[in-house]
Amino acid sequence: MSILRLQHIGMAVADYRRAQEQFTDVGLRLRDFRNDQGRGFQHDGRIVLGNACWLHVVHNWNAESRVNRFLASHGPGLEHLALETDNIEAAVAHLRERGVPFFEDTIFDANDGYEAFIYPDDAIGFTVELIKPHARSWGYPDDADAEPVTRLASVHAVVSDVDPAIRRFEMLFGLHAEGNAIRFGNGAALILEAGPASERGLNALCLDLGGRAVDTPPELGFTLLTGN
Repeated sequence: MSILRLQHIGMAVADYRRAQEQFTDVGLRLRDFRNDQGRGFQHDGRIVLGNACWLHVVHNWNAESRVNRFLASHGPGLEHLALETDNIEAAVAHLRERGVPFFEDTIFDANDGYEAFIYPDDAIGFTVELIKPHARSWGYPDDADAEPVTRLASVHAVVSDVDPAIRRFEMLFGLHAEGNAIRFGNGAALILEAGPASERGLNALCLDLGGRAVDTPPELGFTLLTGN
């Protein structure tokens, strides 16, 4: 199994248009709007984050969907990490050999690629998607250099205990840690910190915003950090 990069971060919102306004207010452009996903129960778009990575912003109102169940139980926020692989069948087999179950025990042929999802209790406290792009997939946009954000530095998550979470993430996905940071092939990192159950999960993005300070609206459900 080979994990090529952190492809995107999935985010659930309660109101797509309101989220679009809030991101615009902090200088981030929500683009590539679609209204034909999720069997017609979904609006989504993305914010280019640099590093060939993006934030996938989703409003889904199907009560049975994974994203809407997250929204109902957690409120708006960062819902999953999507790791791109060059061989999803081998990646799934690797995890099945280690007793890790997948959502609906399925590799989905979805609009954005071949996808398999590992739920929080079977990962390290948040959902992880394995994805292999195909011809219908979103690719990194050709005009990405025109976007204001140049680089995603890190994604931050709170877990119950950092060391076991790091070791499990390394074992599951074949990636190596430096302290409490797991680095992906496109330069972004996952940073883990210990915290109470009420704070666990993905909770912050650190972006290189060219020195701009940003206050993220609390309704978006995550913290936007700035760095170099």
